[in-house]
Amino acid sequence: MNEPRDSPQRRKQFLVICAIMVVMTLHAALTAGILATITIAPGQFPGGEFVYKFMTKDYAASTGTLRTVSSDLGILEDGGSSNLIIAEDEEGFEKLDTADLLYSILLDDPSFIPGGETRFASGVLLKESSSNNNGGKMKKLLLEDANALIAKEGKEGGTHSKDVKYEVGRLPKVKAAVAQHPFTAGAFSAILQSYKIIPKFKQYAKDHGKSGQSPVIIATCSAKQKMCTYYMPLAKRDAFYMGKPTMEKYASTFDDASMLERMGVESFGGINFGKVGRGIKRMLGMGGSSSSSKEEKKDEL
Repeated sequence: MNEPRDSPQRRKQFLVICAIMVVMTLHAALTAGILATITIAPGQFPGGEFVYKFMTKDYAASTGTLRTVSSDLGILEDGGSSNLIIAEDEEGFEKLDTADLLYSILLDDPSFIPGGETRFASGVLLKESSSNNNGGKMKKLLLEDANALIAKEGKEGGTHSKDVKYEVGRLPKVKAAVAQHPFTAGAFSAILQSYKIIPKFKQYAKDHGKSGQSPVIIATCSAKQKMCTYYMPLAKRDAFYMGKPTMEKYASTFDDASMLERMGVESFGGINFGKVGRGIKRMLGMGGSSSSSKEEKKDEL
């Protein structure tokens, strides 16, 4: 028996489904800490040798990159709802939290960089206090074994974290602003990271006379506590770029990007927003540089 689409029974079913979806969305948002307060306090970033994958993607991809790192190290993932990375001992019984081992360094301010073009480095931080034996073993697994496998399979140069080779750099031990915030590795956590946590650190930097430079944010997450610890170095910021261009230099390469491009929308309906933006700038006397002309000619080719 077929009921009409506008029957009371169908409407009731639709309302029940909508109510369930709203409840699930609210639960996910609350679990991710949408109402949690952020208290930033003085602290210290431990520093050490950092073996990492350097990625140019949305910051949400940092969680997947850490999964790749954990897989290359032979670390198992938790089967629980948090989906965060944890390890087990040799007997397979005790689960060990990898907070303070796996880190992501968020190098750019998303408000200045087009969508999907932000840079981050995710990997293993081998602190000075770490066992030389364990640290050396992990370093070999990543820099030698994992990199050799990538080269052997001919995947080098791809955009997926599995196709990017490991690099190594040294991070200084410095004073830092430190805060904690709930984390679930879901969509809400990624949104809150960009629109709640990073702006909070930017405001802290401004309030404490550090507003001259875009802050670098470092995160390490605890599977047991479902909590991330965030660091904002208060000294030697450029050292955390590990030889890569600073945010200010990197952002200057996007000077001609339109607002839509910064949101990750390059074109729509055949309209190239970059060309439109450059044309408007020239009309208003704000552009016309040789670099813009070269870019436009390149686009036409």
